Amino acid sequence: MLASCQDAPGRHIVEVHDIAIVSSDEPLCAGDLHRIEQAIGHIEDILDVSVSEPIPVYLYSRYDDVTEQCWPGVAGCYTRGEVHTLWQALEHELVHAVDSSLGAPPLFWAEGMAEALSNRTWKGQTEVDANLDLDDESELDLLTAGHFVRWLLEEHGAEGLRRIAREQPFVSAYGFELTDAIADYEITAPWSYPHWNPCRGKVLSPTGPDRWELDIEIDCAEPFSTAEYSLGAGGVRTIDIEHAGTYRLSLQGGHGINLIACQLDALPEPPASDFAGDIIREEAGLVPPSQFVSDQDHQVQLEPGRLLLYLSTDQGVTREQLGLELVRLDP
Repeated sequence: MLASCQDAPGRHIVEVHDIAIVSSDEPLCAGDLHRIEQAIGHIEDILDVSVSEPIPVYLYSRYDDVTEQCWPGVAGCYTRGEVHTLWQALEHELVHAVDSSLGAPPLFWAEGMAEALSNRTWKGQTEVDANLDLDDESELDLLTAGHFVRWLLEEHGAEGLRRIAREQPFVSAYGFELTDAIADYEITAPWSYPHWNPCRGKVLSPTGPDRWELDIEIDCAEPFSTAEYSLGAGGVRTIDIEHAGTYRLSLQGGHGINLIACQLDALPEPPASDFAGDIIREEAGLVPPSQFVSDQDHQVQLEPGRLLLYLSTDQGVTREQLGLELVRLDP
């Protein structure tokens, strides 16, 4: 199912079934490969296309490496039939790679689809009309393009988007005028849509009211593992918070925890803190991804919702037993 080797100092090569060949700075975990497989499958399903040849994917940890392969100011690119990217732009660039065989729609639609099929989207700073005819990526409001395409997908399904990807004009793809779609979007679109696969971590069961006290084994070979936030192995878990309050957070062993708020539903209006999803308070200074080091007690202000935890080990560690405690302090 998986085959791996190392072709050059510092680079690790992993084959993901028949859909991707990934070269990375650090060894990847099984959960990372599953994430890539899921992302490509999602794109194939939405656009009704199949990957015919494995996509070469080069993952880097430094902007300079991406710039050397792409151009300044970007976190990733799809060029020469290859994806070169940081983690944060991985799924966006996979969309470009998967849909490359379908056609070459205008910039607004190409980048809008890449955002809409890969990320959480939210309203940009400019109007749709101001971006439609741009051919310079540096001038495009990526947020506006991605959010409008996501709205089309949510409101009108995937068939029209499939036609757009194959270079059909909008009115032919959807059966109504683009101006009418924009007018409807401006009235009805929520502020933000969640990621297509939010909170992918294993859910942890509480050990008492507003309390989680668990021994957790982080193993790079397990399905909910990741190397994204760690030089060693990392594990992805989720916790459902029922009651707002001050919580004590601690992790014994390992390196630390990154906390990220999960956005599970569309948000009609922006939250108090941008990127904060629906449970993390701005005044707590907990704007994702925020890291809390191991072997210390931390106090965090949480509100009801789902919380994503990245538990990380130290450099070179691929398996470790950690102790997690999260408990509400105030009644």
